[in-house]
Amino acid sequence: MLYQAVARTGLGGLLPEPSETRQRPIGMNRSQWATVAAVASVIAALMGVALLWNADRPTGPASPGAREAFGFDAAYADPDPMVLVVRFGDSSSCPSKAVRHDVVQEPNRVVVTLTRESIPADRACTSDYGAKLVRISLTASLGSRAVIDGSRMKPVPISTGSPPFS
Repeated sequence: MLYQAVARTGLGGLLPEPSETRQRPIGMNRSQWATVAAVASVIAALMGVALLWNADRPTGPASPGAREAFGFDAAYADPDPMVLVVRFGDSSSCPSKAVRHDVVQEPNRVVVTLTRESIPADRACTSDYGAKLVRISLTASLGSRAVIDGSRMKPVPISTGSPPFS
């Protein structure tokens, strides 16, 4: 109230208190407020980066019998135009068990998602590569459609040669 009276008489008009302008709290000067705002901005940016970084990682331990999607590295157009063969790498120490495939066929692409029983997070796996093949029956010829790895939603190169170990 005293502030408003001084403002009316001293400056010829009514000036609101700084807290009423919804700017910064009364007890903070501009440099303190700028520091708080900068720290809050950095924290928010780091939280956003952490969320994006961990978006494709599972949250928590896998429950027994749970399935996880995993990627494959190549696709082959089989001599039978109604068959697609995909190849994935497997470790001898942590082989993929009960591999299943889910296929979504669209006019311009075929999305293949491979799933397997979850591998325990505390199990150490070697990085040796053993090629495994999955034959997939199509409802329409592969033709010029793209093949998409559904676990990463990325296109996979298609080879027209015969798949290895066929």
